Amino acid sequence: MSSSSSPRPSTTHDVARLAGVSQATVSLVLGGNPRARVAAATRERVIRAAEELGYRPNIVARGLVRGRSYALGVIVPDLANPFFLEVVRGIERVASTAGYAVLLCDARETTPARHLEALRARLIDGVIVDPLGVEGLPADSLTDLNLVVVDQPSERWPGVASDAEGAGRLAAEHLLALGHREVAMVGPATDVHSFRMRERGFTRALRAAGVALPSGWLRRAPATVAGGEAAMRALLPRRGSRPTAVFCTSDLLALGALKACATAGVAVPGAMSVVGCDDIEMARVVTPELTTVAVPARELGARAARLLLRQLDGRGGETRPGRVLPVRLVPRGTTAPPPTDP
Repeated sequence: MSSSSSPRPSTTHDVARLAGVSQATVSLVLGGNPRARVAAATRERVIRAAEELGYRPNIVARGLVRGRSYALGVIVPDLANPFFLEVVRGIERVASTAGYAVLLCDARETTPARHLEALRARLIDGVIVDPLGVEGLPADSLTDLNLVVVDQPSERWPGVASDAEGAGRLAAEHLLALGHREVAMVGPATDVHSFRMRERGFTRALRAAGVALPSGWLRRAPATVAGGEAAMRALLPRRGSRPTAVFCTSDLLALGALKACATAGVAVPGAMSVVGCDDIEMARVVTPELTTVAVPARELGARAARLLLRQLDGRGGETRPGRVLPVRLVPRGTTAPPPTDP
C-alpha cells in the first residue's frame, strides 16, 4: 500500500540555493529589515526565487528571533459604524502587506483601558487608537507601548488626522450658500474629538455669517441611525417653528434624520435639507442620495499603520502632527435652497 505526503515547505536555504546567494542574504531581504544593505539586483533575484518556490515565512520563528509577535491591535469606538470599518480596512491593508496580523477591539462594551490590558497580555507589537481620548487612559497601560492615535490631539503620541473642523465648516458654508439661515445640528452624545471638531467648524462658520444656532436646535443623540431619527423627530414640530436645514456630524445620524423626515411627511430637500459627514457607502444608496462631507477614512488607517510600522522599525518617534488629510464636500440630492412659501 502506497502513501502520499504533502511536499516539504520551502525554506530560506532553498531560496538561497535558487537565487545563488547566502542564507543570511535571503533573511535580510525577506525579513523586511529597512536597514538591510542589499543590492537591488540581488534583492530582486531573492524575491523571484521565493515566489517561484512558493516560500512562506515562518512568522512564529521570525518573531522569536526579533522578539515580536507580528500582531497589531486596533481600538475603535464602534465597529457598527462603517466609517471606522473603512479606517480598519486601511490599517489591515498596510499591516498584512508587512506580514502583521490585526486584532480588532470595539470600545462600545469594553473600555479602551481594558482592551489595552488584554492586548498587552498578548505581547502585541503596537496599537492604533481611533479616536478615543488616549490622554485620559491610565499611565501604566501606556508604558513602553508603541502607539499611534487617529483624529485626536496628543502631546505624547504620534498620530494622523483628518481636517475635522474643516468638515463642519464646509457643511455650514454649503447650507449658507444655498440661502439657509434657520439651521440645526445633530451630534453624537460622545466626547470623540473628531466629532467635537466637526461641531466647532460648523458653529464657527455660522457665527461668522451672523447666523445663530438656537440651543433647542442643537441635538445630542447616540451615533446611530436610530439616534439620528430620534433627534430629527424633536426638530420637526409644526411648520414655522422648525429649521430648514440640519447638519449631522456623521452619515449614520443623517440617515436617521432622513427616515424621520420621510415618516413625518417632510420633503427632502424641498422642505428640509440634510447634510451628513463621512461619505459612507450607504450615503449613495438612499434616495435622494445624501449630501455629505467625504473624509478619507481608509487613508487615515493606512497612514496610521505606516506610522506604527516605522516606530517598530526604529524610524518613528516623531510626535508633531503631520499633514492633516483634506476633506471635501460631496453635494448630492438632500440639499436645496430653503422653501420660499410662507
